[in-house]
Amino acid sequence: MLVPGWYWWAMAAGTVAIGAARDTGDPVVQAITIPLAALVMAVLTGAMIPAVRRRVQVHSATLGGARGAAAVISMVLLVDGAILGTAASLHAARFPYPGTIGCAAGAAVIVIAGPLVNRYLSRLMLSQARQQTNDAPEAGGSAP
Repeated sequence: MLVPGWYWWAMAAGTVAIGAARDTGDPVVQAITIPLAALVMAVLTGAMIPAVRRRVQVHSATLGGARGAAAVISMVLLVDGAILGTAASLHAARFPYPGTIGCAAGAAVIVIAGPLVNRYLSRLMLSQARQQTNDAPEAGGSAP
């Protein structure tokens, strides 16, 4: 597994904290909570990357290419769409706490889709590594 399971839950919690802070309407709560949540999310992401690099030997040729990038970008768009679509709809309907609920919808997508994208990228990278191994010329073979 590339990204540990706790990471997705931490990102989801930070996302909900940002939405809840926004819904308070209190500038002080927002000024403290939103940057703090963003900082914690950034620090956890930064701390996770070396741990992943220690567990997985990654070569540039096996990073997933366009399909891997498309999977990550699709997940980001799905999370953002869930947050914005839910929050905007609830706000238009004058439903209470649209930001919190919208961010909770996005958090649910993070917790569900994150591990799925993670597994997809792992399989994709392993497949590309196997393909490279199969395509590599054998060492010590006879010269023509």
